[in-house]
Amino acid sequence: MFDENVIKITERAMKHLKKKGKLQITIEIPENRLSSESVLVPIPEIIAKKPKAPENYQIINIGGIDVYISRTLVLPKNDVVIDLDTFLGIKLLRVSGFKSNEG
Repeated sequence: MFDENVIKITERAMKHLKKKGKLQITIEIPENRLSSESVLVPIPEIIAKKPKAPENYQIINIGGIDVYISRTLVLPKNDVVIDLDTFLGIKLLRVSGFKSNEG
């Protein structure tokens, strides 16, 4: 079971999600389909919607936002932070705190 103290949503990300009516977000490793041999580093991504198969996710509620975390993810010991970035006027959610190497 995940501890909600490990996952934090910044105030500006929280305001943005509530303003847009996005009360469900998903953290998962995206499925990549490659036709060549490559080494993939699994980096989680965040999507502002409910997953298609919620039974494969752990759900925690943070400040009225349901956070669906893939059961295939291993949370780090440090905090995972959900924040809001702006790029060319476009607001994007960002998740940080995961390591980019495998144990």
